[in-house]
Amino acid sequence: MLELEAKLFVSAVTQLRSIILVTERIPDRSVAIPLDDRAMVLNHLNLLITEVTKAGARSAQVAAARLHTRLSNSENALTYDDVLRTMSDIESRFVDHFDDIKLFVLHQNETTFMQPVDALLSVPEHVVEDFSLAYPNASFEIEEAAKCIALGRSTAAAFHSMRAVECGIKAICALLEIPDATKPAEKNWGNILKAIKSAIDEKWPAKSRVGNSPGVALERLYATLDAIKNPWRNATMHVETVYAIHESLHILRCSAVFLRELSRRCDEQGREPNESPAATVPGRPTQTAGNDPNE
Repeated sequence: MLELEAKLFVSAVTQLRSIILVTERIPDRSVAIPLDDRAMVLNHLNLLITEVTKAGARSAQVAAARLHTRLSNSENALTYDDVLRTMSDIESRFVDHFDDIKLFVLHQNETTFMQPVDALLSVPEHVVEDFSLAYPNASFEIEEAAKCIALGRSTAAAFHSMRAVECGIKAICALLEIPDATKPAEKNWGNILKAIKSAIDEKWPAKSRVGNSPGVALERLYATLDAIKNPWRNATMHVETVYAIHESLHILRCSAVFLRELSRRCDEQGREPNESPAATVPGRPTQTAGNDPNE
């Protein structure tokens, strides 16, 4: 899929048409084109070649590049007629190219979903920085889910959201030192969640959990996973449900909140923030489970 800068693209096409119109009005087009007009056309061709290349209009690109080469050589005696014919040919080739492709337009509210993961996860009260360093795989899935929302692929968005959550589950298992599942039955979400619950209860017995301690925080994360498992994860990973945009958006938001909170506890490898390489990035606050100033 190609992404075009709309303003530059429209500007290139508009200038192409303008040069053609201006050249058509020259009384005597048989005279050689002077240096100042050559420079003007060359400047436009630089922009045009860039944009037609982005659009994949190979035929128009070749014709524009050929004219650029001829105009760049001051010894080539080109007339206004020569330029007009070639520019008209470039325009025709460019228009023909649009018979072979489709253009899709994103509305303003949809373009917000095409942002990097830090922007997608950030909220006014919690700005996220360098999440992709701590959670590279989950970052990819969150960005893909958001792009699917923007492009109207709602069920695919739910699928990517669940993959992102699975990255989080692996991180929690690593943090709690739960061995990697090897047998197919052990990879079942239900069994994994049971192992997570048992590990939390063992490290932080329910009666001793207070305030915002690590045990309480992980218990909340576990509760989120348990709530996700049946209505979303199981239905998404099997051919059971087709999601509407608002449903997939809700799933994405819940997945994002889960991962954002988990990133305060560990990275994708289960390392606490002060042990993670992501914590060494300048400007990234160092925060470990248990030393949160709000705890």
